[in-house]
Amino acid sequence: MTHESIGNLVVCPSCGERNVPGTESCDHCLSDLTKVSASDLAPGGDPFVQRIGDVRVSKALTVSPAATVREAVAVMSGDPGGAVVVTDGTAILGIFTERDVLKKLAGRPGALDELVTAHMSHDPVVLRDSDTMATALNKMGDGGFRHIPLTRDGRLVAMVTGRDVLEWLMSRYFE
Repeated sequence: MTHESIGNLVVCPSCGERNVPGTESCDHCLSDLTKVSASDLAPGGDPFVQRIGDVRVSKALTVSPAATVREAVAVMSGDPGGAVVVTDGTAILGIFTERDVLKKLAGRPGALDELVTAHMSHDPVVLRDSDTMATALNKMGDGGFRHIPLTRDGRLVAMVTGRDVLEWLMSRYFE
């Protein structure tokens, strides 16, 4: 399947709608755009088509679903990332972030002893290591996320943070 690109926009082969690079499906007809190759997206070598798997990203911190909020906060406090992924074996169940602590738990000291699963975001948005930086920026911007788990073959391998993306942008445009 070939895709026409106009500037940095991807033209859907099904309906002709112009889409932002990194979008997984057409905004108009919902056709799958995940098979778009880097050359289809950005003639001229646009750096936003760089694979996330090729970019330095943060280590993913994890806790089990049996962990308490207190335990999850303790794991987060030792790392500047500010988020933990709740996993059961290889399955990603949810994500628990500093924002969850501030918005859901501040002023509720008893909540520290509750299970983290009661306060995490269930079924979080994830990125694949084959996704592009444009995809990461799109998902972070659309969802208002500062942390997105990164997977390879369905397994958690890292965490993409807002800081990771900013450092990548700085290295590309302000060296």
